[in-house]
Amino acid sequence: MNKLKWVAAAIMVVLLIVMNIVIFDKKESAAVEAPRVETGISLQKDFTKKHETTGVAQSKNTFEIYENASLGSIKEVMVSKGDTVTSGQTLITYENQEIEKELRNLKRDKEAADVRSSHYSGQISDWKNELSSFDEEKDSKDAKVLLQEKLAEAELQSDLAENESSVLSDEISDLEKQLDDLSVKSPADGVVSELNAVGDDESLLTIVGQGNFEIVANIDQKIASLVKTGDSVQIKSNGEKMLKGTVQTVLPSNQDNFKLTVLVEDEAPWVEGQTATIIVTEKLAEKAISVPKQAILKDDGKMYVLIIVKNKLYKLNVSTGLEQKGNVQITKGLKNGQVVVLNPSPVYVSGQPVLKK
Repeated sequence: MNKLKWVAAAIMVVLLIVMNIVIFDKKESAAVEAPRVETGISLQKDFTKKHETTGVAQSKNTFEIYENASLGSIKEVMVSKGDTVTSGQTLITYENQEIEKELRNLKRDKEAADVRSSHYSGQISDWKNELSSFDEEKDSKDAKVLLQEKLAEAELQSDLAENESSVLSDEISDLEKQLDDLSVKSPADGVVSELNAVGDDESLLTIVGQGNFEIVANIDQKIASLVKTGDSVQIKSNGEKMLKGTVQTVLPSNQDNFKLTVLVEDEAPWVEGQTATIIVTEKLAEKAISVPKQAILKDDGKMYVLIIVKNKLYKLNVSTGLEQKGNVQITKGLKNGQVVVLNPSPVYVSGQPVLKK
């Protein structure tokens, strides 16, 4: 009887050991079957290639100012090379001795007229004071008449002097305007880029206007085929931040090369002749489905990814295309927004449960 009890106890111990082993194996299997994986998302991406070419800055507002002998002789050039000028600023003054002489005479005559006007104004005040204090009983009527005649004469002479002064003022203004017209003003805000000697056949001054700069570059047929009028490009010069540019023209210059002209859209401190880099972006694939490179696996010469649907893995064969900046274009086999496994293990199988990290 005791023997049977010992046998039963032994059987119970064995059963407990077996059950523990089974439970442990199930836990281990569950851990193996549901690993934690790092994931990514398939996204739409533009694959591009950048082409660079060097151009030279040219102002669209360049003004050449020549000597004008019809204005007389140059009196003074009032700017130097490199000076910044504003619109309307006097650049060159001319002299005309005849006008200047006549102007001096007119100013002298006006000064004399103003003196006479002041003199007669004083007399008018004096005669009016005497008339206001005239005593009709003590003074004779002839004396009053004489005062009235003197007052009238003073008023007449004052009016004549004031009228003469006014006429002379108009004539002086006209002559001063003529002299002012003998000067040359700056046609725009800008910088004096060239200053040549008086009497040269070249322009006396060159003003490069502010803003409206173009970058002109010679390009090959490859780049010429990528751009057209109105396209946006990027511009970089002297380590400055990227600026926006708009293609103005793409014209053939000879059999193999083209002339590209780009208008600078952003404000920048450009100088005539300054070099700049024009960056043309070639669109290789627009809105292409892409995944990180580490999502791609290769098996027997074929490409595939592992996607996750309802916490299970599924193997999906794909066709790949361009690779750029760690992303691979998927040309076939994957949709936008699908969850893919990054750095997948080749031992993973379809239908296997997984947990996302």
